[in-house]
Amino acid sequence: MPLKLIFSKPISQIDKLIMDLSKTLVRELGESLLLVETHEGSDGSNVRILVREKSDSVVEKIFNAIEEVERRNNKPGEIIPDIVTPDEL
Repeated sequence: MPLKLIFSKPISQIDKLIMDLSKTLVRELGESLLLVETHEGSDGSNVRILVREKSDSVVEKIFNAIEEVERRNNKPGEIIPDIVTPDEL
């Protein structure tokens, strides 16, 4: 699978959190994960997470991963996800 990391200059705190989140999501979701990217959603979301299937189990794993990353980085409430499937784009 191709992997591309594009960094803004300077690398922001949210970029660092999303990199950490990406690593955690790969571990938790494996092949179900398709994309993690910064995002400025009209709903306030700041990260888009594209998954093959948006089941309750997958969504729960995503929110658990977000909580873990925010706790590890002492940044509670910083990550606001937009969780989508390919057909929702």
